[in-house]
Amino acid sequence: MRKTGAKMINGILLKKAIISGAEEIEKHYESVDAINVFPVPDGDTGTNLSLTLGGCVQALEGFENISAGKTADFIAGELLKNARGNSGVIFSLIFKGFSQHVGNLDEIDAKSLAEGLEKGCEEAYSAIEKPTEGTMLTVIRMAAAKAISAQEKGADTELTFSAAVSGAKAALKSTRNLLPVLKKKGIVDAGAQGLVYILEGMAGCVSEEAVYVSEQALSDSTDFHSEYTYCTEFIITKHADVDVSEIKRFLADIGNCTAAAEHSGIIKVHVHTDSPHLALQKGLEYGDLSRIKIDNMKLQASASGK
Repeated sequence: MRKTGAKMINGILLKKAIISGAEEIEKHYESVDAINVFPVPDGDTGTNLSLTLGGCVQALEGFENISAGKTADFIAGELLKNARGNSGVIFSLIFKGFSQHVGNLDEIDAKSLAEGLEKGCEEAYSAIEKPTEGTMLTVIRMAAAKAISAQEKGADTELTFSAAVSGAKAALKSTRNLLPVLKKKGIVDAGAQGLVYILEGMAGCVSEEAVYVSEQALSDSTDFHSEYTYCTEFIITKHADVDVSEIKRFLADIGNCTAAAEHSGIIKVHVHTDSPHLALQKGLEYGDLSRIKIDNMKLQASASGK
């Protein structure tokens, strides 16, 4: 495989990459919102991803470090703090796994980039109680696989990242056949599309071949179907040792679309439930709560015309 001689990724370049990814999802968040029908049609997937990365970028304004590992760790913590909605939490989990793999590196080469994406995939799958194919998870899994394959064939960091984007775009197209609701509407998954935009922005290779929703799909109405009403999320600043798996099990008992992830002394919690007070009460057992957000998904769906 041809090598371009591209430089390895240091902290400065990694910071620029996440800013570029944030700018790309900001450009397209409305079109991503428009195709948001899974797991619930509340029309905010693009907004949530944009706010998640945007909050991180604001925190990065005063952060300068040439070490890729230290920069990745800082970004991972800020993404988790600012994570909004199911999509934002999943992206923060992906980056958390990535940061843990590159945490001791001053520079990221092709091998560590590919393996970092693979670790990010593993972190996201392990943190979600019931991983669903045809979503962001499918995109990061195929992106990581393509990156690993490219790197093993001798690709440098630039070509390895490009291969990851190609894998992500192929996975994006497959989502419409993996989830019945997407196949019925003839659209791709919103979170998956948002992740592709972010990866394209980070790789600096925005493609003109991105998959967009058709006008017909947008004109069709989608009835709100969800077992639960409230999207509930908050941060726990823990007081003592916490078994995150115990929190996950509790969340699974009271709702779905559950996630709980720990980084730098905080735990980010996300759940769709009819009993947000129970989630908050459980969180208080482990520490102080902050950034509490409870959205009525039925009202959101109604407001967005879904």
